[in-house]
Amino acid sequence: MTLLEDAMTHDIKDNRHLFPYEFSHSEVKNGHPDVLFHWHPELEINYIYEGSARYHIDYDFFDSQAGDIILIRPNGMHSVHPLENQPHVTDTFKFHLDMIGYSIIDQVSLRYLQPLQTSTYKFVPRIQPDMAGYDDIKQCLMTIFEISREENRHFELLLKSKLNELVYLLYYHRYVLRKNTDDTYRKNEKIRELIDYINNHYQEDLSIEFLANYIGYSKTHFMTVFKQHTGTSCTEFVIQVRLSKASEHLMNTTMPVIDIANAVGFNNLSNFNRQFKRYFKTTPSQYRKQFTNKKDGRTLIHRNIKTS
Repeated sequence: MTLLEDAMTHDIKDNRHLFPYEFSHSEVKNGHPDVLFHWHPELEINYIYEGSARYHIDYDFFDSQAGDIILIRPNGMHSVHPLENQPHVTDTFKFHLDMIGYSIIDQVSLRYLQPLQTSTYKFVPRIQPDMAGYDDIKQCLMTIFEISREENRHFELLLKSKLNELVYLLYYHRYVLRKNTDDTYRKNEKIRELIDYINNHYQEDLSIEFLANYIGYSKTHFMTVFKQHTGTSCTEFVIQVRLSKASEHLMNTTMPVIDIANAVGFNNLSNFNRQFKRYFKTTPSQYRKQFTNKKDGRTLIHRNIKTS
């Protein structure tokens, strides 16, 4: 068994339904996978079975614990970073609010669903066992997981009803809050815009001066704001994005290592090798041998969902 197989499982079912949802199981070991900042239009719920990882959701961050239910609003910026020597075993369910009537113009959509989808409302980021309504919310979530795994007769009807129940419980127990339109959120949107730029231009020369100017901040203010919102320096984030792209090339192409280094924005092979080994604990060549054709760390059941 390879290091990747030892760390994670992977099983993708055919997309046989038109439901916009995705259910996945992750078992993280040896520090991977490391999920960088991203966002998607779906509501996401995570349940932590074992271990701990560092979550950043919008401007909140915390280390998860077994039993946590973690909530991520539609289009909420988030990342999940493994902690050293810590496993992290989770189930995740993502679904678009269209599944329960977001596009229908009625009182339910206008009062509850549209404010979530348009980011007028946000979630309390995690629900722990000693918090209000935890048992009911957990039971509902476990049922959703079971329905998604089993797909018994007429499961679509039951799944939609349970998703409605879950949203009801989150509102009822006050885990949905109105977002404040303050300076913190404006800065959050600027950082979101910058991360999008980095993800699309990682192969270019991305100096701190250039990136600070891109969002209209001084260099010093930019470095402070970026770290406040992401928990890491901008320089380190750019390196992480480039190394993540490099790992995809190593797994899915036969490009020489030096060409991959150049393609992802490293102009010095020695620096690329050093940074890669620091991040992945192995050399690029060894990584390719271990992980060839191994692409993900999740057991995944998906239904016509698109993520950013």
